[in-house]
Amino acid sequence: MSRLFLLDGTALAFRSHFAFARSGLTTADGRPTGATYGFTMVLRRLLEEERPDLIAVAFDAKGPTFRHEQYAEYKATRERAPEDMVAQLDDLREVVRGHGITLFEVPGYEADDVIGTLAKAGEAAGHEVMIVTGDKDFMQLVSDHVKLYNVFKKGEALVIEDAAAVEAKFGCTPDRVIDVLAIMGDSSDNVPGVKGIGEKGAAKLIQDHGSVAGVLEHLGDLSPKMAEKIEQSRDLLLLSRELVTIDTHVPLDPGLDGVGPAEPDVERLAELFQRMQFRTLLEQMHARSGGADEVERAYTQVRDLDGLAAMEKQLVESGRFSVDTETTGLDPLAVDLVGVSFADAPGRAWYVPFNADPPVDPDGPKALLGRLERLLTDPKLERIAQNAKYDWLVFRHQGLELPPVDFDTLIASFCAAGTRRAHNLDALSLHFFGLSKIPTKDLIGSGAKQITMAEVPVDQVADYACEDADCTFRLSDVLAKEVEEEEVGPLVYDLELPLVDVLVRMQAEGIRLDEKLLAEYSKELTGEIALLETAIHDLAGEVFNINSTKALGHILFEKLEIQNEAGVKRVKRTKTGYSTDAATLNDNYAGVEIVAKLLEYRELTKLKSTYVDALPRYVNPHTHRVHCSFSQVVAATGRLACSDPNLQNIPVRTEKGRRLRRAFVPREPDEHGNWTFLAADYSQIELRVMAHLSGDEKMIQAFVDGKDIHAQTAAIVFDVMPELITREMRSQAKVINFGLLYGMGPQRLARETDMSVNEAKKFIEKYFASFPSVKGWMEALLEEARRTGYVETLAGRKRHVADLSSENSRQRSFAENAAVNTPVQGSAADIIKRAMLAVDARLREEGLATRMLLQVHDELLLEVPDSEKELAEQLVVECMENAWELSVPLVVDRGWGANWLEAH
Repeated sequence: MSRLFLLDGTALAFRSHFAFARSGLTTADGRPTGATYGFTMVLRRLLEEERPDLIAVAFDAKGPTFRHEQYAEYKATRERAPEDMVAQLDDLREVVRGHGITLFEVPGYEADDVIGTLAKAGEAAGHEVMIVTGDKDFMQLVSDHVKLYNVFKKGEALVIEDAAAVEAKFGCTPDRVIDVLAIMGDSSDNVPGVKGIGEKGAAKLIQDHGSVAGVLEHLGDLSPKMAEKIEQSRDLLLLSRELVTIDTHVPLDPGLDGVGPAEPDVERLAELFQRMQFRTLLEQMHARSGGADEVERAYTQVRDLDGLAAMEKQLVESGRFSVDTETTGLDPLAVDLVGVSFADAPGRAWYVPFNADPPVDPDGPKALLGRLERLLTDPKLERIAQNAKYDWLVFRHQGLELPPVDFDTLIASFCAAGTRRAHNLDALSLHFFGLSKIPTKDLIGSGAKQITMAEVPVDQVADYACEDADCTFRLSDVLAKEVEEEEVGPLVYDLELPLVDVLVRMQAEGIRLDEKLLAEYSKELTGEIALLETAIHDLAGEVFNINSTKALGHILFEKLEIQNEAGVKRVKRTKTGYSTDAATLNDNYAGVEIVAKLLEYRELTKLKSTYVDALPRYVNPHTHRVHCSFSQVVAATGRLACSDPNLQNIPVRTEKGRRLRRAFVPREPDEHGNWTFLAADYSQIELRVMAHLSGDEKMIQAFVDGKDIHAQTAAIVFDVMPELITREMRSQAKVINFGLLYGMGPQRLARETDMSVNEAKKFIEKYFASFPSVKGWMEALLEEARRTGYVETLAGRKRHVADLSSENSRQRSFAENAAVNTPVQGSAADIIKRAMLAVDARLREEGLATRMLLQVHDELLLEVPDSEKELAEQLVVECMENAWELSVPLVVDRGWGANWLEAH
């Protein structure tokens, strides 16, 4: 028996929207895609798992239906469909049509009626009918050959609901469901029913009396109260029965004869999924269809010196090509080079293996790398890469220093699109070419059985490596065009690409770590942690697992019944028990002795495990230094991100955290003499940027006059002489000065300053009244962002903000905070990046031995020989203070020290 599947498209659209409401899924231009993605996932799963013989989708048509004519208040209480979902309806229809599925929308009728009509026709034609829905109203259609296919129930992937399920739900046969629904009504559709009778009561009445008519005939058999309820609602009850009855005689043209199997249009869907940026769906589709990429490939594996010479001749003639390395691992300064690939035209690439047997160069890998030196270093040739920093560091580790990269597809993609898409090579190839590249794990595996690229047969690596170089070369053209269209050329070519070269030198340089000092600190922390553990157990009156949320919750909230300072328990629970996270404990119970000990215990255990014990593991065995990696493509604001290890996150708010910086020390004395650290830090750069962007005269004047901005703010807000400002006043002003950049509201200000919420609210109002240009700038910024969909930094970096008009208040608030913060924090990032370029250039021009080692947000850390201290300090300050021309001066604080803590 053939199977007919009928989808309630409207219900599925709503369910998908709310399921993905918090996902923030949008297209490149900020259009929401969550409902479309969820809808598509369910539809494709259905097609793959069930393979329907016939399938159709019905949507509610625009405008009123016949039910509105019967009852003007029908669905009157229902909230308007969310704007984010309505904006996706055309895309949803396109998804259905792209899969070759018949779509029904009949004016004057609901999707339920269309489905009911098709279901009855399908049953009469001998089909097994499956109605894909989670709506209980459809239970009235269930029969031996009509069942409900519920994709909305949690747990099971699919739930088939038949007559037995109807009996379990309503205690009656499917033909009596209408009567139950009529009595109980439906608040979501504003079907009145009988007031005061719910589902159980309605089901019992129909079990006893068979139908609505039977109930009305036997009112005398009911309790007086029940009979009165029904009698008072008699007319509404009869109307409700009509409203809940699915019309199975909708005039359809075509009808069931127009319904067939799904016939997906791969090309149409590829265009749709690419436009909607459904990367996973696009990848799955192309994997099944063999991929959409049609570029003819000419991949060459270089196996001897003649082949190498031929490749070099062709690449030099082209003058522009991509470069990619294959290595034995992820740390560029600790890996072996397995091979190098090049590409100079779409589909044309070469792979030079360094582990071939027989070898390409009889004199070995070093000689082979020497033969590639011209291609890799000749300044007349243009080199392209995907994440050039990695490859350039690999070559540097092998003894070859390359000139700055001419184009980096990773950098270009991020600058042009920001966080709107993934920027790795696989994702970009799929996005722009519909090409599913060879997965790395197909060659080296994963997990415990993973091998290195050196262990993979050379022929397999050659195809993989050539494809990488080929895709990188092809992407350079499309991304260069996108950079131009997005008007981010100066950002890419003048700031981010030159910075790659600076970061290569910084990462290669690394920083020295005093491992002995850390080992001593670890022992010290071990002792302190043990004492705290004993104290916590004593206060608890028993030994328990302090790291167990369940055990801790029991101790704090059940055994000890801890209370806050106001004597209130304020117990907060989660699905798994009591909430014992740091924020809950610190905000509500910090004054409780056991909690104070617990918070200190957590601080020390995290400090020990995350930093003190972990940092020595990052020391490179060849250089005996720590080489953290800086990324330009992580933070949406443009800030550099640091990893392996993340030295930007070393805790500095506590004395014990700050002590970690003592372990970072300058290199040992050498031919340049003794070395020391210079830390140069921008003073209040984000506030200076905000003063510049807002144009607020009072704030600008304070910075121009070199005054304490927080004291000056306090004087203006509190309307007192500067000399009368108390420490508390200045502290409150400082909190709001910085808090404004991160969307601080009255609650958070109150929490951080010990004000009441009311006082905090008045303080914020007074602040904005005192600095009207700041408020005006924020409002104008948000208005412009709602119009364009993005905000911009001084260097022209765009951040697309999709939820500024969202109906979800939390999402909208987050978007507004991001919109205000990005031009400020992002511009500060632009400024220090430009400063880094200037410092690096000057150091090289002057021929100094001084080296730039770290960038931590607004701070630069340099390693300086004693003989260059005066010159280095002057050079760094000049470069930083002149990095950008603002309406306020840029000021640099600096310090010297025998370790990072002392310098900072």
